[in-house]
Amino acid sequence: MKVPIEWLNEFVVIDIEPEDLAKRLTMRGLEVEGIEILSPRFTGVVAATITKIDAHSNADNLSVCSIDTGREEVTVVCGASNISVNDRVPLATVGATLDKDFVVGKRKVRGIESFGMLCSEKELGLTDDHSGIFILPDDIRPGSILADLPISHDTVLDVSVPPNRGDCLSILGLAREVASILRQKAKLPNFKLEEDRQGSVEDEIGLSILDTTACPRYVLKLIKGIAIARSPFWMRRRITRCGMRPINNIVDVTNYVMLELGQPLHAFDHERLNESRIEVKVAGGPSSFRTLDSIDRPIEAGDILICDGSGPVAIAGIMGGENSEITGTTRNMALESAYFNPFSIRATARRVGIRSEASLRFEKGIDIDNVGYAAERAMYLIHELAGGTVVSGRREVFEKKEPRTIHITYSNINGLLGTHINRDAITRALRSIDLLIMREDENGFDISVPNFRHDIGEAVDVIEEISRVHGFEHIPDTSPVAVLKPQKVTRKERLLEMIKGYCLGTGFYEIINFSFFSTKDIENFLIPENDERTRYVSIMNPISRDWGVMRTMMIPSILRCMAYNLNRGTKNLRFFEKGKVFFREDERIREHAAICFAITGRQKEYSWKEKHADYDFFDIKGIIEGLMERLGVRFEVTPTTEPFLDHGRSADIFIDGVKTGWVGALRDDILGLYEIEQTIYCAELRFDILLEKGNLTLQYKPIPRYPQVTRDFSFFVDDGVPIATLVEKIKGISPLIVSVGIFDMFRKEMRSVAIRVVFQSYEETLTDERVNALQERIIGELTNIDGISLRA
Repeated sequence: MKVPIEWLNEFVVIDIEPEDLAKRLTMRGLEVEGIEILSPRFTGVVAATITKIDAHSNADNLSVCSIDTGREEVTVVCGASNISVNDRVPLATVGATLDKDFVVGKRKVRGIESFGMLCSEKELGLTDDHSGIFILPDDIRPGSILADLPISHDTVLDVSVPPNRGDCLSILGLAREVASILRQKAKLPNFKLEEDRQGSVEDEIGLSILDTTACPRYVLKLIKGIAIARSPFWMRRRITRCGMRPINNIVDVTNYVMLELGQPLHAFDHERLNESRIEVKVAGGPSSFRTLDSIDRPIEAGDILICDGSGPVAIAGIMGGENSEITGTTRNMALESAYFNPFSIRATARRVGIRSEASLRFEKGIDIDNVGYAAERAMYLIHELAGGTVVSGRREVFEKKEPRTIHITYSNINGLLGTHINRDAITRALRSIDLLIMREDENGFDISVPNFRHDIGEAVDVIEEISRVHGFEHIPDTSPVAVLKPQKVTRKERLLEMIKGYCLGTGFYEIINFSFFSTKDIENFLIPENDERTRYVSIMNPISRDWGVMRTMMIPSILRCMAYNLNRGTKNLRFFEKGKVFFREDERIREHAAICFAITGRQKEYSWKEKHADYDFFDIKGIIEGLMERLGVRFEVTPTTEPFLDHGRSADIFIDGVKTGWVGALRDDILGLYEIEQTIYCAELRFDILLEKGNLTLQYKPIPRYPQVTRDFSFFVDDGVPIATLVEKIKGISPLIVSVGIFDMFRKEMRSVAIRVVFQSYEETLTDERVNALQERIIGELTNIDGISLRA
């Protein structure tokens, strides 16, 4: 969260440097990831008053302004239409610089000399608004140098709020932490809301909550006769510095109060609420609802809906509806301030794919006690900025719960932390963060947990808070005492380490992905309906729509990693991942481990010694062959049946007749779906089958004392005969054959294949007669296969 120091100063007096404050917040567990110093990007700009405006004699869209700088009066030609006499405006005098590059000079504009330039907020670098001249606040004196004023300076802290600290997603929440650090007490905004006592909200609008578990507190306020307009500069500046975009005074107030107090709000056009009533209920079944971004959102059972007399007008805590939004013609407005069930909001937001600032805060849990105060604060600001009459009172449903209390013993605190913090320091630390001690005795105490601290649920949470306030840096280092027992390494662990060692040794990098993906991945890979990989397991509460099901194959995950790296200029990649895949079988879920490889590019981009070719099918196949040899597993390859592979450069892998995986090049059209433009060669193997068939016992052989004998063979081989058939046939002829390899292949009228066979005996020197006999046997057995003949 971005936190302007200027705004934070309204809640707590900051008397230390921003860098020191950032360090202390970080040590409290609220890491400050960045400090942005906002300083003027201009010089020579002063505050001035418009004393006279005349029409330009030679241009209809220009005006000639007389400007009083407090020292002199100058003439400036201006094209903006939002200025009036007596307006206080920023004047860039002759010689001033804007954005460090643009120098303002004296120049003639359609025959009239202009001595300077009136500036917009964007030209001064204060906000992105360039719709007109920046009208300065009246309290800025003419002649003031703008670069010296507070409006031109600020420091913004970028605080990384932990997932369980939703209370710190506001200026007030962080002010509480800062106040604890500086030994102060955070102050709330001081205001007085004026209401029209002649009417009552209860007479104007109805409210009913059908499920108080989904919505235990709901407050409705009403204001009439408002005028939609642009927000004042001070509000737009603060909203912008917090990373949000100003819209109009009504929307900006709801965002402002959310940033200030952590309470999301929603405004309805009161006149568009059918039957002038609000009903909060939980959806009973599927339907559709059009949100204010004109998108039809699917509604499912369990979603919390805000309804009027005719149907939904908002998805609670997430987004309002097109049928009740505030428009430029809105005059009467109903304001919602509520507490919604965090679990319901989280599930709905993820399913519909909307992650807004409001839903983020509802998901993490807001302060239910702050709901009414935030509504009053927003009504005060709307009345100040949009006029109108605030109708007296409010509609409210509030199902109060018993306050949470936790018992802690002093011995448990110091025993767990390894410290000797005294009782006074413990009490002082807890009070500084609003954890009040209710009952105390010599052994311990009960504390009351405020409703904004959803992260505190048991004694260890309170002890953690004590350690935070006391200071992690003040907790002494101690060495734990433990008895180390040797752990037996399982066969599975040994196999995994062997495979990892092989992969790392061959230049691969290991990656780790989530064990889930999208159903879109199954469609992208053209998996047929009768394939087990379409029987996925859905996740009840996915982190996003792109991670909605447990993965049934690993290649989509590894492909995303490759796309990420390729898009950032790394073109030569070798990745592997060992993980699990999951399948639904009726009411049962089956899973097994798998290992996936992927390569792309070339082994080296350049070399002074030789030119490296791009990876091809035989590189990835060779990697699999090397792994199988390391594991002592014999395997076979057959033409692939996988729909996502290029069938001219791929194969299926079988071990003892069981399909164990596949290897090959992915189709170009599938790669295009992942924004990949270069060829990817992949393989995916079942780890459980490798575990069953692999031989983990290392066998050593002495270096042969006798020479090898090499013989070369050349055969004509029909296209329908796999080359692997020749290799496997030769290997099975005799144990004296220790190596078989293809060293040449070409085609004229027929395909010609040259094979080199190495003979080796560990017991004696092989004679020509013995090798010749094996040679004849090789020729005989191969030429007996249809489609193979000896080349003369």
